[in-house]
Amino acid sequence: MLTDPSIEKLKAKSASPYDLAVLVSKRARELTDGAQPMVDDTDVANVVSLACREVAADKIVAVEGDVSDQVTIPITREEKIRRIEEERTRQRLLEEERLERSGIDLTQDISEKGMDNLFNAINGGKDEEAEGEYVEEDEFADDEEKQEE
Repeated sequence: MLTDPSIEKLKAKSASPYDLAVLVSKRARELTDGAQPMVDDTDVANVVSLACREVAADKIVAVEGDVSDQVTIPITREEKIRRIEEERTRQRLLEEERLERSGIDLTQDISEKGMDNLFNAINGGKDEEAEGEYVEEDEFADDEEKQEE
């Protein structure tokens, strides 16, 4: 039980009991994580009592302002894994939907025409021959002959 400093003395140091609880809990977390105490800590029962003593001695003060951008809530490993799996499932469903819209059935043998359809679907419907990017096999043969000479 907290007797030194008294609750009344601590209430006078903050705008509301909620602000006081947040201030003390944040400082107690810092002390637990290895922060150095700012007051004598020889006869203190725990880090919460030490944080209360620091608040009473005006070593720790609350600063008003909007800190909503700085607040991050850590997630558990299980939640992180669940979110990753959810994203993978969403991506897989989007890919299946895109293939469905393009009319490609990957379970059947893909003929030469089917390969063209697949490449067009992957490239977003661009026609490579029209853009001049399509290279005939004969052009490669000429390059190979030049290298052999």
